[in-house]
Amino acid sequence: MRPRRRDFARALLRSFSIQGSWNHRTMTGPGMAFALSPLLTRIHADDPAALDAALERHASPFNAHPYLAPVAIGALARLEHEGEDPDTLLRFRSALRAPLGALGDETMWAGWRPFCASAAAIAFLLGFDAVTAAAGFLVVYNLGHFALRLWGLRCGWKAGRGVGAALRRVPFRRLARVFVLASQVLIGALAAILVARVPGGAPSPWIVGVAVGAGLSGYVVPRHISRVALASLLVACVAWFL
Repeated sequence: MRPRRRDFARALLRSFSIQGSWNHRTMTGPGMAFALSPLLTRIHADDPAALDAALERHASPFNAHPYLAPVAIGALARLEHEGEDPDTLLRFRSALRAPLGALGDETMWAGWRPFCASAAAIAFLLGFDAVTAAAGFLVVYNLGHFALRLWGLRCGWKAGRGVGAALRRVPFRRLARVFVLASQVLIGALAAILVARVPGGAPSPWIVGVAVGAGLSGYVVPRHISRVALASLLVACVAWFL
């Protein structure tokens, strides 16, 4: 049977707890089975033995970035719905692990999260109280996070076995690079604000460290020294001299 919209909604909500049963042996495997359960229950509604086998199959070792795990959930549910044999499902499941982990780390951990954190820090230094700045970070960051999960589930179900090609059509690495560069600009601006606030015009060692870190952050992008980061360091130095 084809899953219903409420089954997808339940799977999406369960994906937020995919790391709740993480362990060194199966990693997020049990969480994947838990998230897939509403979809598998609908797909194998007339065959309890097939449902048990599917749950056991998807509880096997699996690991990927948690925000992109819904891509795997949707794609695997689609293959289960199309009646793929267990060996194909397991090979396909294994092939998804590394790409989803790498794309998620680059886009979210190295790009989106530092960008949101830097923006929140600047907002605090510009006069927003700590609660407002922290709340702003949580709201903006999680809007992007939730949108990625929702898109991933839809993409996985729609693409099925062609999910690899669907992922290649999305410029994840370009987005990650944009967020990294934007974060470096914000770090440079943050350093400039801190330097400008030093009483007596003499920067303390930790402020110098922040300014230098803004320049060195250009090495975050592999094989690329960001001109933006170096320009940010220059801005911090100019602010100190002024």
